[in-house]
Amino acid sequence: MFQIVKSSFILLLSILLSSLPLSVGAQPSGEMSGTEFFERRVRPLLVKHCYDCHSEAEGSQKGGLLLDRESGWLEGGDSGKAVIPGNLKGSLLITAVAYTDPNVEMPPKYQLEAEEVAILKKWIRDGAAGPAEDMGETEFSQLGDQDVIFEKAKDHWSFQPVQKITPPEVTDPVWNENPVDQFVWAKLEENGLTPSPVADKRTLMRRLSYKLTGLPPVEGGLKDKNYDAYLEELMASPRFGEHVGRFWLDIARYADTAITYRPDTKTPHYYPYAFTYRDYVIDSFNEDKPFDLFVKEQLAADLFVKGKNDPTLAALGFIAVSPYRNMSHDFVDDVIDVTTRGILGMTVSCSRCHDHKFEPVPTADYYSLYGVFNSLSRPEPWKLNAFPVIKGYEAGAGEVAEYTKARAEIDREIKEAGEKVKGNNRSLAAEIEQTDLAELLLFNRGAPTRAMTVSEKGKPAEPAVFIRGEPSNKGERVPRRFLKIIDPEQKPFNAKDSGRLELAEKMVDPENPLTARVYVNRVWAMLMGDPIVDTPSDFGLQGEAPSHPELLDFLASWFIEEGWSTKKLVRLIVTSKTFQQASLNRDEMVAIDPENEFFWRSNRSRLRIEELRDSLLAVAGQLDLSMRGRPGQMWGDDYTRRRSVYGYVNRFNLDPTLRNFDFPSPVQTQGSRTDNIVSPQALFLMNSPFMIEQSEALIDDVGLDKIDDRNERIEAVFERVLQRPPTPVEVDRVERFAEIEEGRNIPPWALIAQSLCMSNEFLYVD
Repeated sequence: MFQIVKSSFILLLSILLSSLPLSVGAQPSGEMSGTEFFERRVRPLLVKHCYDCHSEAEGSQKGGLLLDRESGWLEGGDSGKAVIPGNLKGSLLITAVAYTDPNVEMPPKYQLEAEEVAILKKWIRDGAAGPAEDMGETEFSQLGDQDVIFEKAKDHWSFQPVQKITPPEVTDPVWNENPVDQFVWAKLEENGLTPSPVADKRTLMRRLSYKLTGLPPVEGGLKDKNYDAYLEELMASPRFGEHVGRFWLDIARYADTAITYRPDTKTPHYYPYAFTYRDYVIDSFNEDKPFDLFVKEQLAADLFVKGKNDPTLAALGFIAVSPYRNMSHDFVDDVIDVTTRGILGMTVSCSRCHDHKFEPVPTADYYSLYGVFNSLSRPEPWKLNAFPVIKGYEAGAGEVAEYTKARAEIDREIKEAGEKVKGNNRSLAAEIEQTDLAELLLFNRGAPTRAMTVSEKGKPAEPAVFIRGEPSNKGERVPRRFLKIIDPEQKPFNAKDSGRLELAEKMVDPENPLTARVYVNRVWAMLMGDPIVDTPSDFGLQGEAPSHPELLDFLASWFIEEGWSTKKLVRLIVTSKTFQQASLNRDEMVAIDPENEFFWRSNRSRLRIEELRDSLLAVAGQLDLSMRGRPGQMWGDDYTRRRSVYGYVNRFNLDPTLRNFDFPSPVQTQGSRTDNIVSPQALFLMNSPFMIEQSEALIDDVGLDKIDDRNERIEAVFERVLQRPPTPVEVDRVERFAEIEEGRNIPPWALIAQSLCMSNEFLYVD
């Protein structure tokens, strides 16, 4: 700090000295020493013209160049050395200020006066002396210095090997039965906290049902169910994969369209077979597919599964269902990002244009991965025979006939458009294929079903660094290989294919310190409401430290030893006393840990939009539990009654109701969701046709018209919506409301049902 203050004083002094008159065209006195000449003549020019973009004082280091210290101009930036003492031709600073190269003109908006350029030339010609008090290397100037960053990374927790840690013995025998509880209790005790009591049975059953299936326990009879038996029932249910799969689809930035659209009609470019990837994800979690295999299939199924129509090929939708429709630099960047942030918790894509400013990821590592994914061939999604057929989606005869008829009409339009040779009719035929045909393939249940896949190019790419991210400005060649911070040897991948399978194997290698930690942290957050690491997609130097590092390592090593089983991991967590705590606040605990960082109580959670929609359909008796297949509209006149995970997701124009309820944008991988409370949410609950229709359907499904006693009617509605009987106070309030509305000749029961569905008790899980 003293050094910076002292340098600032010298800078101010130099500016004052520089105000002494200097006649136009006069050369600076040759009697000045090099340092004095710099302070009186050169630094004022740098302050005036350069420091806005190239100094620590302004917090800017554009192009990797700092001009507020000698090491800065001598080492230079992304384009090379700015100053070579005694060498005007080799000094890029002179090239830039003299405007002799149209590609390098600085300052970019105006040119220096000739007298100013002459001062800089003399300074360099005479040896480019530095300041009397040089700032030297500072934390700011070391941004992007990979040697410094790698040195820091040596001690960073996430890059250390996962430790197999023995759970600590704790004083409470009940909290010694589950290793999760042992770690949590120890941390609570360390911070002067005590756990909350176990929640009541109804609360626990409802919590368990939502955390594992995303649905309320509408079947009733929870009083007679055993917790462990109910847990196994929920984990064996197909609803488990639908719910847990939705969390992975956030990470995989899943959607049914690209981000691009037809400019003339604003019609999105459809992905007609994206849903087969969604179904693959759901099936994988229901089958408890080992997570390491799950990762390998999504990155490289085509390189090791047998059979050209193997249904596992749908896993490649992880790559193919990108926001970017065509093979492009942005497509490759997107796949690098979803792979590294989604699986490794590393922000590798920040190295596309320069060495990562904060993390141990040099640009060379980015382009090593670029070479892997740029070795792919990616067919247009509407090309009929470009993707393998997937069985298990057989349609009825009537549906096939409907599709055949609609398809014949579209084919007729494409032939007619192709026969015309004037204007742009041939491109019009392609547009019909890309929109009308793709839309038919996406929504029509009689259409054939295929997996959206990628394949190998004939020859793998030989990547080179793009200087400043510009494809036309190639630098050194780099081999296809893994990240140096995890694989110091960086043995190049084989020369026969893209190297995707080798990459996947590196990512799920038990010696890799990131993948298991990142995944168990995501599962913990799904079940507990908050992660152990608050930056679930960033485990790097800029990420948060874990609140329970020993617990995180225990879970990661245990997860690997147990065969990468998600269901075993879930079972371990939800059978803990930590998970089963009540959610009520206690003032003495809030005073110590207001954010519940150490899990001294359960976190109350609000229903996500999918859980809310599914719950409304469920309590109304309208939920269609059929699985798999093409997406349906979630709202409107002809909405699907299926679960929301089967709803249509449009990247280009995300549904406003989904946006209002914090559904994540599928333009890039999403490691967590925000949790905002805004007025459109309340307006939806009060006024939406969907909400009103479910309330009316609920009354019909309960059969209130067959129940004469008003109290029995009230009890039936409460049991259906909240899975409990009403209290005497609630009965009294509802009775009075019913009397008032019936006196106005207004049927009150749908309003009563809607009111319960709007209550915090319905919208939140304790």
